[in-house]
Amino acid sequence: MEFNVAQLMKEAIGARREFALDDEITHLDAGLTPLSHLIGTLELLRIHSGILATGAFHITLELQCGRCLEPVTFPVPVHFAESFRPLTDVETGRFLLPEEFEGQVEDLTDEALLIDAQHILDISEVVRQNIWLSIPIVAGCAPIDQDACPHYRKLLSEFTLANEDGVRSPSEAAGIDPRWEALLALQDELPSN
Repeated sequence: MEFNVAQLMKEAIGARREFALDDEITHLDAGLTPLSHLIGTLELLRIHSGILATGAFHITLELQCGRCLEPVTFPVPVHFAESFRPLTDVETGRFLLPEEFEGQVEDLTDEALLIDAQHILDISEVVRQNIWLSIPIVAGCAPIDQDACPHYRKLLSEFTLANEDGVRSPSEAAGIDPRWEALLALQDELPSN
């Protein structure tokens, strides 16, 4: 996901390039399990301080259901707009200091938002971060109605059956770590609803 923007940096403000992307991203982050390629569009727009990159992508990931902990296939839309500043002047090769640009200091010095000395703009880190931001906090087997999660309903019915047999909880049926046994006495003291 690298783009040579030397020619675009020589053009006037408002010049643009559009790209259709279909990238395999298994190498992008070990914590992500992609089930499809990252597919979408990227627009690079010449602005006064560098390049504004605007992306709209979608990818299918394997996530863990927040209710039953089973793997679930989840489509994730990804949208971002980030401005990238050049590290060197494209005409002279002179190193450009962050102070020469307007903006937040952390944005001007963020390595993920720099166009390198060879005028290569790399959107990999921005895409990685925005994928994580687009993933729901709690993914579910049934995103609209969490109670419709089939695995959760099965676990709940097994737990109900175990309680009918006089077993307090699944952990008690399997044996409790002695360090946690004192908490069972507190469970009996809780007011019932």
